[in-house]
Amino acid sequence: MPTMHFDLFNLKTLIIDNYDSYTFNLLQLCDNQPNVVVIRNDQFTWNQFKKDILPHFHNIIISPGPGRPERSSDFGICTPLLKAQLDPLQNQYHRPLFGICLGHQGIAHLLGGNVIHAPRIMHGRMSLIHINEKENDMNNSIFHHCSSPFWAVRYHSLIVDKSSLPKSLKITAYCYENEDDVEALQTSKYLADGCKMENLNNDEDDNRHHFLQHPSIHLDKHSIEKENTMTVMGFQHTSLPLWGVQFHPESVSTEHGQRIMRNFAIETMKWYQKKMDLNIPLNIPLDPAIHALSCTFTSRTLNDRETQQQPLKSKGTYRLITRKIPGWVNVEDILEQLKNNDPVVSWLDSSRKESNYSKMSILSIDPAVTMIYSTLHRRIHFKNRKGDEWHVDLQSTEQQDYFTYLSNLLSHYPLKKGEQEKKEGFCGGLIGYFGYEMKRESLSGYVTPNEQQCPYHPKDTRCQCLREPDAGFQFVDRFWKLDHVTHTMEACCLINDDTHENTNPLDVGFHTEQQAHDWLDQAVDLVIKATRTTTTTTHPKNVSMKLPNSKIEQDTSLFTPDMEHKKYVQAIDRCIHEIGEGESYELCLTTRFHCAHPLDKQADLTRLYTHYLRKNNPAPYSALLQFPMCGMTLLSSSPERFLSVSKQGVAEMKPIKGTIGRVLTCTCHHQGCDGSCWIAQDEVKKQTLWQDVKERAENLMIVDLIRNDLAQVCDPSTVSVPKLMHVETYQKVHHLVSTVRGTLLPNINSVETVRTCFPPGSMTGAPKLRSVQLLDQLEQHRPRGVYSGCLGYFSLDGSADFNVVIRTAVVTNDPSQEGVNVSVGGGGAITFLSDPEQEWKETLLKTKSVAPSIREYLLDH
Repeated sequence: MPTMHFDLFNLKTLIIDNYDSYTFNLLQLCDNQPNVVVIRNDQFTWNQFKKDILPHFHNIIISPGPGRPERSSDFGICTPLLKAQLDPLQNQYHRPLFGICLGHQGIAHLLGGNVIHAPRIMHGRMSLIHINEKENDMNNSIFHHCSSPFWAVRYHSLIVDKSSLPKSLKITAYCYENEDDVEALQTSKYLADGCKMENLNNDEDDNRHHFLQHPSIHLDKHSIEKENTMTVMGFQHTSLPLWGVQFHPESVSTEHGQRIMRNFAIETMKWYQKKMDLNIPLNIPLDPAIHALSCTFTSRTLNDRETQQQPLKSKGTYRLITRKIPGWVNVEDILEQLKNNDPVVSWLDSSRKESNYSKMSILSIDPAVTMIYSTLHRRIHFKNRKGDEWHVDLQSTEQQDYFTYLSNLLSHYPLKKGEQEKKEGFCGGLIGYFGYEMKRESLSGYVTPNEQQCPYHPKDTRCQCLREPDAGFQFVDRFWKLDHVTHTMEACCLINDDTHENTNPLDVGFHTEQQAHDWLDQAVDLVIKATRTTTTTTHPKNVSMKLPNSKIEQDTSLFTPDMEHKKYVQAIDRCIHEIGEGESYELCLTTRFHCAHPLDKQADLTRLYTHYLRKNNPAPYSALLQFPMCGMTLLSSSPERFLSVSKQGVAEMKPIKGTIGRVLTCTCHHQGCDGSCWIAQDEVKKQTLWQDVKERAENLMIVDLIRNDLAQVCDPSTVSVPKLMHVETYQKVHHLVSTVRGTLLPNINSVETVRTCFPPGSMTGAPKLRSVQLLDQLEQHRPRGVYSGCLGYFSLDGSADFNVVIRTAVVTNDPSQEGVNVSVGGGGAITFLSDPEQEWKETLLKTKSVAPSIREYLLDH
């Protein structure tokens, strides 16, 4: 056989996903990305796999994942695959194989090594990886051309016991259990928002983000001499094409990740060259039927997704017309004018002045239709503006769920060709929310536990599923837009040019130009009237303008938690235990607090929002949403964006993880101080936050999780992190904020993007599926409801923007009670380093974002 050309692009690679939340980040590291397929570890039986799947691939990557390789439920098909590699009689199944984290541990376990608890639990922490050059033939190593040491991110609670490794596995990389990352941060200056990011790694092939400087040439000899502090970070088999690494090469802050993956591909080709047998030709494309089995949207884009979007080509009957409004008025003044009309308010409120993200607010008071949904009954309830009500059941086909229904619904109401390019921002469409329980339809592999099933028919008065629906949306076709950057306002409405669609029960849009302009006249007049009223009236004296100076005990005594103190602390202890066992990297434990004094059923909830919550706790992603058909109102003051999608198809997520209070006044008390010392002290606060490895680890875990989510709906090569852990300054706190961005694949719309990324990783932990399953048990299967979900809009131009539902009051109506219930969710991310009592206190503290406003409203009324 002639010398084989190293055609790395045409290598066929299979990634076996062990239900990790970082697996799809590996796609960014693959030069042969179009020829990579990702399958789940339980997607096929071994007999199916070896007959129908394995023959199509040159090499295999076994992903990270939760749990232990000894458990078949955690390792799935990987166990018989590895056993086959060790059996000379099954050489037809032998393939070059690269195990990462759990995959690395699995190789060691199947070869007789022991998997033990790590001396330090490392999740989101960075270590310096040393290449063992004594054991490495660097020309035949996956670490070829990698510097030593190099920075790598670790996510693991278990390790391979180096003393138990067989002679057939030679150690190729290791690290010391020290504080290298802490020391490196002490000499690094924080990055403020707006600073340009620098790549400290000069490897042109490895475009990762690194902030930690490499140490000087002299190393800590004392650490090196401590042999027992060395942890195995990599090995390779002496005769078989098996490699493993304990760290995560796919993390955004690991150096040389792409180089390591390329070296694996090169070693694959060398193995086939040595074997003199390439039984899978390189020049033949991967069978489309095999590609279609992949878990990624990449392989499905040209198949089933294209047909779903056909209605977009045949429709095009809606136009958005707008009219600019002279002057400026606050939305609460518009609502004051409408209070006697009993409006159905949808207000996406982005008016926090000091926020860079406060750009556009949207107000609607008369939606075309309102729809609410229950995942347990799979029933959508509708009510249009005429008062007609009906429902649709999704039980007829398992392929249809609520996300698919919304996607198809929006495809029937596109803007007329050319309209999309003219308008910016919301152009009409759906405004509403997905509650946390929508995970039942979004999270691959999730099965609803029996403990969460509803035994009642939806019309049974004992059924509570629709008192706080799992999802609720309003189709908005008449609204105002307020641009907080240009300080301009406009009234907007949709016109349906197709006169044959008058029988549509949703009845979206006006049917004549005259009807539309009549409404625009009324909308403009209403704002002008509100402007005149504002100049002659003032707010009542009892309006709150400052956050009440209340103790936590006073605020929280108004609210009682579902999970009281003792049980919550016990749940935190269990979280820490599960993390220590390798079941999760981080768990976002929550509970719900209920107001002990129900509000009167005639309470003015709009006023509660405008004159209390909005004044006390302004936020860039606030909202007031009303759903009269089920008696529910949402009052949100969320500071966090979940996901936005531009009309050009660029998706962006902005996780906030890491917070520290600001210094806003002089604290030195020196007589000669001019009062400006707080500025320097506030700078120290920023640097302290930047250097906090626990806060950084939480941020990095979520960034890598989000990259993984977006890589399933975006071209993986476009997924980037333009901002990683920038310090953003707010009115009273500094936050560590990151930005993750990617370009959607063709025919992937905003609804599918939200579905793939839902629920927000910042509210679950990672790996997402295993974390959600654990949290179900830890939270005693109580529904979180709207809390931990997302709230925002799907625009008819294809764009979308959603927040994370935190710092939100949920008001629901219980017919059996005299008043309406008010609840507030609270919780926090639990890591192995968490202190249970401190986490409980922080959970109580988080209710202060909403509780003082409720308390003050009750006192005033």
